[in-house]
Amino acid sequence: MKKSAIIKLVSGRGTRGAHGSFTKVASVAFSGLLASTAALGQNTGTGTAVLEEVVITGSSIRGVEQPVGSNLITIGRESIEESGATTVQQLLSSVPQVTGFGNAAQGGFGSFDGAGTFAPTLHGLGASASNGTLVLVDGRRLPLSGINHTLADPGVIAPLAIERVEILPDGASSTYGSDAVAGVLNFITRRNYEGSEVNASVGFGDGYNTKDAGFIWGNAWDNGSALLTYNYTQKSNLANADRQDIINPDHRAQGGGNFLNTACGPATIAASNSAAYFTSPYSGASTASAIGTCNPSVYGDLLPENIRHNLLIKLSHDVNDSLSVNANVVFSSVQTNGATARGSFTGTAFGAGNAATTQINPFYQVGTSGIGNSQFVRFQADDLLGPGAVSKAAAETFFVSSSADLKLGGDWQASLGLTVGKDDSRQRQDGQLNASAALLALNGTTNSGGNLLTPSLPGTTTVVLNTPLTAANALDVWRPAATNQTSAAVRARLIDNTNLQVAHQTLNNVSLKFDGSLFSMPGGEVRAAIGGEYLKYAMRQEVTRATGTGPASTNSRQINLNYGRDVTSAFAEVLIPIVGAGNALPGIASLDLNLSGRYDKYSDFGGTNNPKVALTWGIVEGFQVRANFARSFTAPALTSRGNEFGTTAESSYGAGPNVVLPDSFPGVAALKALNLVATAAGESGCNPTSVGCHLGVGAMQGIQINGGNKDLQPQKGKTFSVGFDWKSEAVSGLTASGTFWSAEYSGAITAPQAVFAANAPALQYSFVLFPAVGGATTAQLDALTAGLPQNAPRPAATYYSYSFQQKNALNLKANGVDASLGYAFDTAVGTFSTSLNWAEKLKMDQQVGSGGRWFSVLNTSGFNTTFPSIKRAVSLDLGWKRGEFNSNVKVNYTAGYKNWSGSTGTGNAAWNLISALGVPSGGGQPIPAYTTANLHLGYNSAATDGMLKDVGVSLDVQNVFDKAPPFFNSAAGYDGNAGSPLGRVASLGLSKKW
Repeated sequence: MKKSAIIKLVSGRGTRGAHGSFTKVASVAFSGLLASTAALGQNTGTGTAVLEEVVITGSSIRGVEQPVGSNLITIGRESIEESGATTVQQLLSSVPQVTGFGNAAQGGFGSFDGAGTFAPTLHGLGASASNGTLVLVDGRRLPLSGINHTLADPGVIAPLAIERVEILPDGASSTYGSDAVAGVLNFITRRNYEGSEVNASVGFGDGYNTKDAGFIWGNAWDNGSALLTYNYTQKSNLANADRQDIINPDHRAQGGGNFLNTACGPATIAASNSAAYFTSPYSGASTASAIGTCNPSVYGDLLPENIRHNLLIKLSHDVNDSLSVNANVVFSSVQTNGATARGSFTGTAFGAGNAATTQINPFYQVGTSGIGNSQFVRFQADDLLGPGAVSKAAAETFFVSSSADLKLGGDWQASLGLTVGKDDSRQRQDGQLNASAALLALNGTTNSGGNLLTPSLPGTTTVVLNTPLTAANALDVWRPAATNQTSAAVRARLIDNTNLQVAHQTLNNVSLKFDGSLFSMPGGEVRAAIGGEYLKYAMRQEVTRATGTGPASTNSRQINLNYGRDVTSAFAEVLIPIVGAGNALPGIASLDLNLSGRYDKYSDFGGTNNPKVALTWGIVEGFQVRANFARSFTAPALTSRGNEFGTTAESSYGAGPNVVLPDSFPGVAALKALNLVATAAGESGCNPTSVGCHLGVGAMQGIQINGGNKDLQPQKGKTFSVGFDWKSEAVSGLTASGTFWSAEYSGAITAPQAVFAANAPALQYSFVLFPAVGGATTAQLDALTAGLPQNAPRPAATYYSYSFQQKNALNLKANGVDASLGYAFDTAVGTFSTSLNWAEKLKMDQQVGSGGRWFSVLNTSGFNTTFPSIKRAVSLDLGWKRGEFNSNVKVNYTAGYKNWSGSTGTGNAAWNLISALGVPSGGGQPIPAYTTANLHLGYNSAATDGMLKDVGVSLDVQNVFDKAPPFFNSAAGYDGNAGSPLGRVASLGLSKKW
């Protein structure tokens, strides 16, 4: 936090974003991380006062210092520098209101997308297909990024190029349209910078390193300015082998579960899939089939290498006294490279004496296990094939945003904005085990059971064989790498398994806004804004995958899909100063009312209206209360709705789920009358005496349909907040704020698990039952699965289908409190500052399908990855500055919570999640609180000439005390939402200004 100061900002050119507002500010502003409600002025390379315009997020009207009724949180330029962050993802990982507080800030987060997209989310309200946080750059939208889950990635802007980050944790669709349910993150880039600067840093940790270099140049003249920034960041991979103290899957010593694998290299062998198994050399006692003994986590990377290039060019020019124009050019390239395990497979092998004479594997081994001439093998390929499997993802984003501002007379102004951009995202996986090639070399077929008649392509009669097996074409899974007899040709086919996904996205956006004063009132000028906007999105998905019939180079198929939508919008806003300087009363120093609304018409699903009412009441000088109510929405992603048939790259159908339908479910009585009995102990079956109808077991087989849904509708939000802001008149530099927020989300998009759909009346349509003897007809199945790829054989008789397609299925009620307290003061030994920022969730209730049971997931992690709900996150900043020296200590605290990802047999029985009809009702592993400290030390030379003039040196240490994340009972051993495996990372930086 920085000391309060009088900051002189002089308004110059009329540059602005689509809906941001600009204001002349000459006021006392308390700046620092998350404690300020106004933005700091520009820090220039030379320290010379320059022209500056302030964009306030959340309003379309020029002339407001803060959005009415809202808590605007600001991260200023100095706080950005003192954070030591070299990427936006790293910067936001220490903001308590942003989901993922304390995470590793490397690779993808929140998007669950192979392209590594970073999707920040406020208050945990959404992620993946239902993100309720809008990301803007200078008040304007940017092209979406990703392959299957397309979201805006603010990482296209480097911290070097950012003047401040404005966080508006309130519904804002009345101003911005879609996505702003939880709020808005607006990244305001630097402007009017004078001079140039180069900087570089290197960082080191245990098995980890970073490199960063940047350059900024700027020049401002009487009627224009120019700015250029470039930044390069490289964060190395973190290998699994370097963090085995955290991620070793056998957590029994910690009271947790054993997540070790039963697939090993050399393979484990058993008489059948469920029988006890033997490990190489297949002698001695067997191991229970449910207990793993092998550790594939030693292969691959825990975090991928991350490389970013960021370029920003800004130009502005005053054509004359009435017309100003500006343009931003942004280019970003990000690449992630991660080593992966080769992978595993299971299958049946045949030995000498078996009747399947052409399928006998010449390398077959049994040792002293007593297993006969056929066995079930589980094989992990890393020992045989060695390292070399990789997953590479990349995204390139380019866009140009420009605006023209024309003074119309009086204080009215017209603003025309334009953004044109594109994003190319891709993921390529090479070298992982090709399971079909492995099966062909193990038993001569592409199926694990070795049946010579089973089609290799589901839904066809195509059978691919590799018989007879010989030493030249067979796979040896029984011997270690040093003595393994698999031929070089077979090994090459095993890793012939390239999978490629590519997405091309474009954005075209144009807006026109008029704003100015309507008339005067005793409280001040009534101001208004009105305008319209047009958005056009387009996307092309290309997917190349192996078909499962052998090596991918000769057995792959490609999917090409095209999506698009047009959006036309109209918006209006009015600001009414009911009480102001001209009519102030005791206890009512000011009273501002803001009314806004927006209509958006989508070409694919129709229109939506979203109003907002906001009020700020200044009680006395320095103290105000505020409140607002809003309706907002999130449009379904193009990759959720799919094309005109609802088909996406994730669409397919295959084996149906294992689930019990209650007796009250429509159609169950007819199914029970078929008297389909259970096939194993513990299964209820589907017969007149069973409790409910157990689908997916025995004869009661069906199919599951996966992917998009062309009938998806907008996800609707209803929010309100009330809070206060206080700035002490008696104690200079002392400020405080507090906000209670509440959000209701209805129709959030997700693919609900079958157990929820079975017990929620509004989702029971997801099941289609075929009670007639013999199940569904071929015609019925063809109609259900038309145009969908088949990923598993149809059962002999199909008695049900389940739609696992995305739906408007999730409802949410959440609320909480955000608070901040700051104090800055001068002493004889320097300027001290402190800031405490607190985010507390009070409620997080969910309902899957209208009519389903409401249940709380508050202060838990693991059960629900869409809406993380850890209750408390706190950040404490302590700063000091004197002359050439400055320092900052940041302490991040995450309170204890419950791990709800447990299941039977994975640790302490009291930790295992207890559920009824799919609804959690207790249990969970207690996760202790997690506290880390970060340190920044800076020195800026006071030399007035020579090489040392304007030279800066900095030392940044993340996680000073090298605190490991708390144990989280899962295979990974820690919770990536709230903890980082990086440990202590120290970075040394050097900068020079001219």
